[in-house]
Amino acid sequence: MQRNIMRTLTAAALSTVGLIGIGTATADATTATPAVTTATADDSATTATADDSAAPAEVGINAAKFYFFKDDNRHGGYAYVTGSDRDLRNNRWLSGPHKGRTINNGTSSVNNTTSHFVVLSDHAGSCVGPHYYSNAHSSDNDLSNNGFDNKASCVTFR
Repeated sequence: MQRNIMRTLTAAALSTVGLIGIGTATADATTATPAVTTATADDSATTATADDSAAPAEVGINAAKFYFFKDDNRHGGYAYVTGSDRDLRNNRWLSGPHKGRTINNGTSSVNNTTSHFVVLSDHAGSCVGPHYYSNAHSSDNDLSNNGFDNKASCVTFR
């Protein structure tokens, strides 16, 4: 009898945690343009996006990323990191017209979905020189108004 009660309580607790986790993650998700899959008359599926440069909408632990965007207003291609990276020369754009090219010195807007204070620096490796500061759970649609457009070469999480 006690074993059945414990099983029931454990199942209820796991269900509650799952629902709370989904609700919290959804509230912190980025406002990306999702891909839309539609069926055609011949029952084949097609996928279209309004803008392939937007970061994918993600939930849960996968949402804790710092996104770099090639153009202002979070367009033109994106890349992300999940922790400090002192040399962005080996990071590549994941979408957009610059897909596969280095993101080093090419970031024009950012989205911080992490709980960390993130610092962008101008010089790879040493991370010295001009800096840009991003608060946790924030975004900036235009780095040029901060004097940091196309300068990010190093990212550190604090």
